[in-house]
Amino acid sequence: MKQTPEKYFFILFLAALTGLLQSCQSDARNATRIPPAIKKSREQWQKDAMLHLTDLINRGVDSDVNYFKRARIYLEREQYPQALDDINESIYEQDNVSEYFLLRGKVNRELGKIDDALEDAQRAEALQQSSPELYILLADILQAKNRFNEAASYLNQALKMAPYDASAYYVKGILQARQGDSLAALSSLNFAINANPRLLRAYEQSTVINRKLKNLDRALFINSSAIKRFPDIANLYFQQGEIFVALAKPDTAITSYQKAAQINPSYEEALFQIADLGIRLTKYQQAIPALEKLMKIRRNSKQINNMMGFCYEKTGDYPTAKEYYGTALALSPGDQDARYGLYRIRQRETASLYSNYNTDQGDETDSRLLDTTRVRISPIQPRGTTNIRVDSARKAKIQ
Repeated sequence: MKQTPEKYFFILFLAALTGLLQSCQSDARNATRIPPAIKKSREQWQKDAMLHLTDLINRGVDSDVNYFKRARIYLEREQYPQALDDINESIYEQDNVSEYFLLRGKVNRELGKIDDALEDAQRAEALQQSSPELYILLADILQAKNRFNEAASYLNQALKMAPYDASAYYVKGILQARQGDSLAALSSLNFAINANPRLLRAYEQSTVINRKLKNLDRALFINSSAIKRFPDIANLYFQQGEIFVALAKPDTAITSYQKAAQINPSYEEALFQIADLGIRLTKYQQAIPALEKLMKIRRNSKQINNMMGFCYEKTGDYPTAKEYYGTALALSPGDQDARYGLYRIRQRETASLYSNYNTDQGDETDSRLLDTTRVRISPIQPRGTTNIRVDSARKAKIQ
């Protein structure tokens, strides 16, 4: 059947229209398709949650609950003062919620306020709180107060309720270590680390125990593992420095201490170790900056002033050294280190003055002649004369 030009163009038009409709349907399907879920990092999730909770708090929506939720995030991020402020707000608005007191007990424990932490934990228990978290907290607080029997009782209850809880094994390890069973403590702490690799304190305590047992290679391995997971914790680098000191690697130890001081500029122990090792290794220019930072923290320390004086003495800056030694003496008039330092400087300065005086005399000192008018010169006697005179004298005495 012969097709006319009109029919031919009509068929082409239908084909183009069909293709266009299919393309539109494909675009519509793609536009309505659910986009793939983007997995957020823990840090990003916490940041978004904090923004949302802050907005709800500012608008007065369920303030006590949202303060509580934000406090938990602060606790996870180890921002303890902020966590304490928020949970105090929650308790101010609702003072009969056991979870609030439990959280405040945890925060106070991290801040080292043991008595306050115990009071909060006991209040949570009185409000019918009976979770493993509470019993673990009570066990941790009581072992810190040397009440080991009570701590063990609460810990056993927690382990019955949550037999594989990492925090429970951490507290168990601390309790065993304080009772002198170091090997059992290491076993419990290793279990805690494997069960919860983000349990920072388990790494720290395991490192300390291994270092005390002289298992330095194992201590360094655990410390390095902790630094990989928590690269911004100053105390981990300080522990690393302590291990390198025990391994007789002071130069490497200084690097670790410097990293700790870089993360936390007011880390007194790290700054002191940098200065002390710098002096021992005669790296005085390296020790002085650390001592200057320490001076801002402890200006009235005679030890720091003496160390500063010693460094400047060794570098030849005697006026500055005398100033620091003088400050140490003013703080402690009987301080022997400062007195000896000033004595050494006076000796060097005096020796320098004499040296300059002798140099100025030039050749006059070397060309002095002996005054022969005051020297008695005996004439030379012929050989044998002396013996004859002695014999004559002996004969005279005999006669």
